[in-house]
Amino acid sequence: MLKMYTLDNRVDQQLSDTAGTVIFHVTDEQGNSRKVFADTYLDENQVPQGVTASSKRELPLVEGLFRMEIGETTTLDFTLYNKTFSRKKDKTVNQIAHDEVMKMQEESSLLAKAGKIFKFNKKETAEID
Repeated sequence: MLKMYTLDNRVDQQLSDTAGTVIFHVTDEQGNSRKVFADTYLDENQVPQGVTASSKRELPLVEGLFRMEIGETTTLDFTLYNKTFSRKKDKTVNQIAHDEVMKMQEESSLLAKAGKIFKFNKKETAEID
């Protein structure tokens, strides 16, 4: 999957002597603007030397943006990354979140049922003694 990005702006912030954050303001080939967040590693002069994505899904994008100058446009190929890290193509983030919430509710319901069974058995045991 090829995607084209233009780096509109970059905001660096130092958090400590060796760590910082960066916000990349980008526009994709369809004109959609967004912010991409990342953590940076600083050298002894507090200059960013490396970067890691706040979200693993954005690692190739962050690594590409880190090397770019403001106003520069580049095309990134996510094909190999997506094959390696098994991207769920048919689900949006909202669908995945909804599925996880439903799964948690189901597990909670099962725990509640198990709790009722446990209390019932505990009550029976107490009466027998």
